Amino acid sequence: MRFLVIDRGGTIQLEPSEAKSLFLKARDWVSDMMNRGKIELSYALAGQMASVMVYNVESHEELDDLLQEYPLSNYSVFEIYPLSDALHSFETASQTLGMARPMAA
Repeated sequence: MRFLVIDRGGTIQLEPSEAKSLFLKARDWVSDMMNRGKIELSYALAGQMASVMVYNVESHEELDDLLQEYPLSNYSVFEIYPLSDALHSFETASQTLGMARPMAA
C-alpha cells in the first residue's frame, strides 16, 4: 500500500542546538526508512518547512506506527493520501466510459 504523506510542518520552538539535533535525527530516520524500502521518495518543498514522502507499507497501522516514530512527528501536520497505480486507473476509466450511456441532447 502506497501513501503520499505531506508534512506541512508546525512550530518548532527549541534552542538551535536542540533543533539541529532533531533535524539530523529526522534525516537519519528518513535515510534508514528509504534503505528499508518503507519510504520510496522523499522531497523537501522548496521555500517551505515542509516535505513530501511516498511510503510503501503493508497496512494503515504500519503507516501510523512509522509516522509516530518519525522524529519530527510532534511538530508535524500530516496530510495523507492513498495512492493507486495511474495506468490501472486509466484502464478502468476507459472501460467504464465504454459502458456509459450516451448523454441526452
